[in-house]
Amino acid sequence: MRRLSEESAPLRIGTVDIPARVERERYFSELSYLELSVLFAGPAKPSVLAKWADETPDDAIGLVAPFPLTHRKPPVSTKLWPHDASTGEFRDSPVSRATLAPLTAATAQLKASYVVFRSPESFSPSAANRDQLKRFFGEVAVMDVPRVWVPGGLWNVRTAVKLANELGVTCAFDPLVRDPGEPPEIHYDLEADSLYLRIEGAGRTGTLRAEKLDELADLVASYEDRELTVVFASPERWSDARNFKKLLNED
Repeated sequence: MRRLSEESAPLRIGTVDIPARVERERYFSELSYLELSVLFAGPAKPSVLAKWADETPDDAIGLVAPFPLTHRKPPVSTKLWPHDASTGEFRDSPVSRATLAPLTAATAQLKASYVVFRSPESFSPSAANRDQLKRFFGEVAVMDVPRVWVPGGLWNVRTAVKLANELGVTCAFDPLVRDPGEPPEIHYDLEADSLYLRIEGAGRTGTLRAEKLDELADLVASYEDRELTVVFASPERWSDARNFKKLLNED
């Protein structure tokens, strides 16, 4: 297995939201990144954001954008952002645009390293949707911090990465998801300055097997000159992230 050299670009490792029963202080003592969805469903109280700002290192947060920007169907929550038939799926709407100011303010308050835009699984790679993304990232969600786009499940990785480059955003994908018969090397040599590896763990139970972590480590090593973020959304994401970090630190 190839290992990271001392000259490697910075690598962030973390999870999607802090797992249950894990204190924030402990989390950030072991991992360097967190994809945080505190603003996804609805507005956060100032006290909540202040607590996150006080207890989180700088550049350690990827703040998930509010759902009216990306999803037509609201999540299950007691307090939701205003939304209507005009919102979601990267469409330009006065209702969805109203979430940009609080998102931008929270991004600055938390000193976030990314703003993460999650696509719904139904958001297909059609020509109309590609044009929609170009307008959205080019005219609507213009920000001072790097943006991450998480495509829906129907997008081909290389197609999505190529489009992300055109959009000026970082593409997220799960490198452990491949068509039957495809080798891990299928995701090598992607042309991008940065990548966001988001391990979903769909259909899996328990912790990720050692061979899967080995595959992921080899992939990361192949991009050691790029900015990389590895985020675990798997069922045992806390253990998986720490096991992966330990693997990379082995001699």
